[in-house]
Amino acid sequence: MRILITGATGYIGTTVVPYLLEHEYCDICLLVRNLNKAKLIYNDKVQYISLEGVSWRSAVLDYNPECVIHLAGLLDSRHDANTVDNIIKSNILFTTQLLESISHTNCMFFINAASCLEYRNGELNTNPNTLYAASKLAVHPIIKFFQSISSWRWVNVVIYSAYGKRNMHPKILDLIYDALDSPVAHPFTEGEQVLDFIHVNDIASFFYTLLNKLYNVTESYTEFHLGTGFGYSLREVASIMENITGKKVNAQWGAFPYRPHEVMCSVAPIDKNVRMLNWRASYCVKDKRNFV
Repeated sequence: MRILITGATGYIGTTVVPYLLEHEYCDICLLVRNLNKAKLIYNDKVQYISLEGVSWRSAVLDYNPECVIHLAGLLDSRHDANTVDNIIKSNILFTTQLLESISHTNCMFFINAASCLEYRNGELNTNPNTLYAASKLAVHPIIKFFQSISSWRWVNVVIYSAYGKRNMHPKILDLIYDALDSPVAHPFTEGEQVLDFIHVNDIASFFYTLLNKLYNVTESYTEFHLGTGFGYSLREVASIMENITGKKVNAQWGAFPYRPHEVMCSVAPIDKNVRMLNWRASYCVKDKRNFV
């Protein structure tokens, strides 16, 4: 199967793509903004199409993917004048350009990486809490339009709170980990938010399983919620880290107020993952493997 992947140099992509390569998915083409960065990571193991070239759309047509995995997106919780343009360009304009390009190919599956932030407080009704989440949700009717003039099946993968390796933009688990035996108190909110933390290795395993069972996905639209099915509050996570490491989280709980649209409960409904794909997460935040 010819697979075109965006976002391959991002937080999730740098785990998913190597996992697929290790498991004999060899015909992979990466659509990337920074070609030099991508080649440093993957060398000659994959094909590349650079977005810096004016003819990248023609290159997509020439590659003629059978499946597209769209992981690219700009994650930013802000919505100020400095970030609005970048969010719209990355999450809406680029996605639309990609869809237009692959609508002229023989693509059979479009797998879109979505965010749990599109669903506030665990509700399955969409209710985005940031401009980022709203922009991810805004492309849904655009995907549906291009699907209507093409023949692919749309698989929406809603990813919950990812962790498992250091991010250049530290995530909440990184911040709690940094507070272990810290000489100064680290400021947090009250820490009552209950989140579903999904390890990047499990995310990679899920996408591999999904690819292996794509032809079992017969509906024109299918949505999977990628999490463990269990939620832990930030305070519970801090306690778990203390128990595993024997260190103390030096946290100033309540130093920050909750944001106006704070997500207080976000836990993945995983029944479809089990029923359709026979897949469950193998990691959890209590796992000592997270600290070796």
